[in-house]
Amino acid sequence: MKPLYVLTIHAASWAFVLAGANLHASSAEQRDPCTKIFTRKVVFELTYANRDLIWFGDPASPTALVYAKPGARPIATDMHVTTLVECNRSPGRHYMHEARIAADNQTRIVYAFTEDCEKVIGVIDHLGRFAPNQFYENHRELLPTWPADASALTYDSKNNTLYYEVEIPGPQLSESFDFLPLELSDAERNSVDGRFSINFASSADGAVARSAVVSLVFRILGKSLTLAKATVPSVFRRADAQLGSFDNTTGTYLPEAAYRAGAGTDQVAQPSVTFAFAGEFTSSVRSDVESLIVVASRRPADPLTASPAKITIDGNFDDWRNVTGVDDRQGDVAPYLDYVPDVDLLEFKVAHDNQHIYLYARVAGQVGRSYSDGGRSYFYAYMDVDQNPDTGFLPTRDDECYFGVDIGDDCEVQFEFVNNVLRKTFYGFCGLGGNDNVLKRKVTIGRSQYGRFDHNGVERANYKSEYIFRNGITEITEDLKLGSSDTIHLAISPDGREVEVVSAFTGFLKDAGGRPTLEIGRTIDLAVGMECDSKAYPGKTRWAADSTIAIRGYRLHTADRE
Repeated sequence: MKPLYVLTIHAASWAFVLAGANLHASSAEQRDPCTKIFTRKVVFELTYANRDLIWFGDPASPTALVYAKPGARPIATDMHVTTLVECNRSPGRHYMHEARIAADNQTRIVYAFTEDCEKVIGVIDHLGRFAPNQFYENHRELLPTWPADASALTYDSKNNTLYYEVEIPGPQLSESFDFLPLELSDAERNSVDGRFSINFASSADGAVARSAVVSLVFRILGKSLTLAKATVPSVFRRADAQLGSFDNTTGTYLPEAAYRAGAGTDQVAQPSVTFAFAGEFTSSVRSDVESLIVVASRRPADPLTASPAKITIDGNFDDWRNVTGVDDRQGDVAPYLDYVPDVDLLEFKVAHDNQHIYLYARVAGQVGRSYSDGGRSYFYAYMDVDQNPDTGFLPTRDDECYFGVDIGDDCEVQFEFVNNVLRKTFYGFCGLGGNDNVLKRKVTIGRSQYGRFDHNGVERANYKSEYIFRNGITEITEDLKLGSSDTIHLAISPDGREVEVVSAFTGFLKDAGGRPTLEIGRTIDLAVGMECDSKAYPGKTRWAADSTIAIRGYRLHTADRE
């Protein structure tokens, strides 16, 4: 994770390579190369307020048509690059994504996702060697995708994943998604940082009537380069439109009826409609090779240091487009969970200033959407404030955490939706002492468990506590309980796919010496998880959840320090 305030740029030439994070060849691939075919597609997204659209037909019908009014401008823009790679032979490695690996002193514990629950199947020692346990050897029916001979497994420390070599007759297909900011490097593969923006020119701009145009612009050293562009279609089909409708003022979703003519929706709470359509790279981009290569004619002069990112929690996500983060695979799910796109995490980012920490997440569906009669949805930011996996709790399925992470979870920033309405924002503390110490706001970092009671109903001494902090007062909370922290605020993008959250440092607890658990000066590891019931989707009955890999070594330095 790059520091928020340090974006120093050095470029040897005005020729850059857009290196997709998911496209780096493994060592096995390099030993046994294959002929690859790269097919890339630029996808732009424009979100309009419903008041700026003209509908022909009922918006509930997939055959309805919708037009943007002359001169209408989108209220939000976004884009991504979809890459399809076709290889004529096996990629060489099969990664075991159906597991997670968590540090524990000098070893790493391997947890496998099974139909029963998450199970420990072995350990990886300090030399990177995997040793299976008796569960691995005696419960093969619960591990159908794992090789019977565990010696075939190798540990990849960079990706913190086990894999084994495979030979599958090709062709093999893989698809990846890259969101802003795209990874850039120069022709020598040196990293290059600049500023991305999505520019929109409406049909009413200029003296001559023309079609609206959207473009991706990269700016560095005072120079601008258009990387991709598209002509905005004049008409869209309802089947190609996404109804967003989240209202950040009321904290709820608007019903589909609000899109119909004469609905009389408050102008402040206008529902939104998002259109996705294909664009194209400009002539300066070559896209049929392993890395997107962009070549411009001029050479930049002096290096530039980018200005700090400033985040505002307002539902406008342009201020996040140039903040780097981590990606998460689309469609990943544990076998004991149902898949729900509303909690399928695709991205996680973090930023801060001297008084707040800012969190960002993108999902494949819509954040907070749930069944309208008792449905629930949750967001968790897991924070390892001492970078020690032996403190806090290590989330696992057995601890009632439905899709675990591989860091020691000391404290959390959370929110809860119920019946498509934001119920509350709140905190979690996962250290010593339980609720009594949390209420005193003097706590001790240490190993704890998720639930207050063990499997025999006996109360634990050290367990996760959830609390709200409002008007300077701490109060214990629980699921479905009303009451929200005034130190945590959030906003959701108009299309519902992105969420930004801010927490003031004052909302976090302090130790016996008066030091906050989270403050400027700390270096932390953190990840994001989301979960919900699946009742909004017909035929699904189980819980749904996902979590991201961790951002490690994030330094909370002061704003005036480079």
